[in-house]
Amino acid sequence: MAYNIYISPSNQSANLYATGGTNEQVECDKIAKATATHLKRCGFNVKVGKSSTSMESRCRESDSFKADLHIAEHTNATSKHNVTGGTLVMVYKNDREHNKAGQYILDAVGKISPGNDYALQYRQDLYELRVPKALSVYLEVEFHDTKTGSDWIRKNIDKIGEETAKGVCKYFGVKYIPAKTDTPAKPTTTTKEKTVYRVVAGSFSDNDRAKIRVKELEKAGFKGSWIDEVKTS
Repeated sequence: MAYNIYISPSNQSANLYATGGTNEQVECDKIAKATATHLKRCGFNVKVGKSSTSMESRCRESDSFKADLHIAEHTNATSKHNVTGGTLVMVYKNDREHNKAGQYILDAVGKISPGNDYALQYRQDLYELRVPKALSVYLEVEFHDTKTGSDWIRKNIDKIGEETAKGVCKYFGVKYIPAKTDTPAKPTTTTKEKTVYRVVAGSFSDNDRAKIRVKELEKAGFKGSWIDEVKTS
């Protein structure tokens, strides 16, 4: 069975990052795209909310998609600007399925974020937690209004998406399939491996020195042999 996952990236373009001249909407669009890529590779059907669209339209789209899980992806901020950072995950209520989904994603993303993570929280006032028909998880990845958090988020977009996908896989009991890595090309046979060098014993003071030279050539990757003398006509 292929599960349907709806991803709703933040549309908060006014939330500026501390570094990089960017904002929450731009970076969360990237995170959502990365998350979708990793989930699709693992066999999920994924739909990502269009950039800058409203939460209302996102929730309607999620319902039409018949999502099994709705994920709101955001980055965090505080008026204090001196927090130690950390990942925050919120769900609608305290029950078995909400706790599993929320905790698996928190554990996966939290382990890579630089700050101290928050305990799973419950919110019934957030639109994207209470309105979608699907079980919803609200992810706040680190604090974008601190230099440490902003730099880390921007440099780890794909990793955030990957870890989110791992949390989703764990919740649904689906095996996570890692991205393929490039396989190093096999070394080709070089000219020197094909060349046979013959060492003539007469060129050295004795046969032992000729044999030593053959071994030196072999260690260097060449094929060597030696003969006692050179016959002339």
